[in-house]
Amino acid sequence: MRKRQLLTLLGGAGALWPLAARAQPSPVRRLGVLFVYGEDHPEVPSLVAAIKERLRSHGWIEGQNLQIEFRFCRSEPELVKRYTDELIALNPDIIFAQGVVGAAAMKQATKSIPVVFVQVQDPIGGGFVTSLARPEGNLTGFTNFDYSIVAKWLQLLKEVSPGVTRSLALINPDNRARWNGYTAAFEKYGPPLGIDPVMGGIHDAGEIEHALTAFAAQPNGGLVILPDATTGVHAKLIVELAERYRLPAIYSYGFYVRIGGLLSYGDSVIGSIRVPLPMSTGCCAAPGPATCRSRPRIGSRP
Repeated sequence: MRKRQLLTLLGGAGALWPLAARAQPSPVRRLGVLFVYGEDHPEVPSLVAAIKERLRSHGWIEGQNLQIEFRFCRSEPELVKRYTDELIALNPDIIFAQGVVGAAAMKQATKSIPVVFVQVQDPIGGGFVTSLARPEGNLTGFTNFDYSIVAKWLQLLKEVSPGVTRSLALINPDNRARWNGYTAAFEKYGPPLGIDPVMGGIHDAGEIEHALTAFAAQPNGGLVILPDATTGVHAKLIVELAERYRLPAIYSYGFYVRIGGLLSYGDSVIGSIRVPLPMSTGCCAAPGPATCRSRPRIGSRP
């Protein structure tokens, strides 16, 4: 069975092999999974469980006809490089890559192994696919946010804290297409709401603490925590600092609320894993659409 025959259904990380394969014995297939989060991240157990559950529901059972190789990078460049090389060396049938960091690492590392990504904003601008209708290459997957969602984040921030006149958006600046896209969106949607936006480029815990401490020195500020590997890995620190400095904050993923954050508005990552694309959309080796599966939901701390 060739690799291009492996996928007929795709649900984010729930990469599903042909249903016809159930009717005949099949060799053990190998799935490589590159998480940008660490194993201790609060979202990881649910994501891992969702991947295994979705595969199991289609007859692919770890330890029987499927071997899954998980790697957890903690958004550390050295680990991203090491674990990417390890997964490529294993020559898996397919790779699941989380986020812009994971997709970028795999795009650079392989042109032949099919790669499915989730949690990637602006896959065209980021150079991961050539178009949403026809990704081409060996990468395909799900994009979860359009830059226009910035308007909703700022609106909700203003609703929960009407006195906010300044906003700080945290994100790793290394992906310039994404940085420029969010910057333009904040400049467009902030002023009509009476909010002066500031972009905060951060790479590690030290830069996060410095950025929030400096921002909190002036009154009437609020935070927008953008979807990003760096902010996700340091989620607990960000929530703790927001509480320490009494900064109202809106987060892009629900897990921030579950660890004490004030408010979130975003898609369901687990939902993108569980919901498959139609069989007609093709597969990684013969790519079909990179589809937006955005399920905005609001969560708030009791």
